[in-house]
Amino acid sequence: MKRVKESAQPIGGINIAPVINVAFVLVIVMLMTAPILNIPNMQVNLPDAVTTEAKEANIAISMALDGRVSVDEKIVSWDNLPGELNRKLKRNKNIMVIIRADKDCMYTDVENLIDMIKHKTYAKRISVATRQRTEKLVE
Repeated sequence: MKRVKESAQPIGGINIAPVINVAFVLVIVMLMTAPILNIPNMQVNLPDAVTTEAKEANIAISMALDGRVSVDEKIVSWDNLPGELNRKLKRNKNIMVIIRADKDCMYTDVENLIDMIKHKTYAKRISVATRQRTEKLVE
């Protein structure tokens, strides 16, 4: 019978599976304890914050569904609109003119109003007011 020589050299590698298991357990423990460490254990009453914006003087031009227009709260005719608006813009021509048109108004009426403001008044800044929708995003 032949004799098999045994190797006298020790196994030189480290078994990597237990090292990975220990590292994985440590990562899980750290992920679970990290949120707890961020919360201090003393009671603090935080002050209420009040933010104020500098209220800019704007001129609101409202347009009803039946075609009536108003400058701020004053109802004016289409013919008197440029004069009334120029009277308000005389002090400061950089005041924002905000057009508040009913959503069911004809687009051509709103376009005519914008053209009148652009060409017959001192207004430099014109915007159209809208209501912001809040929709839930579908995931």
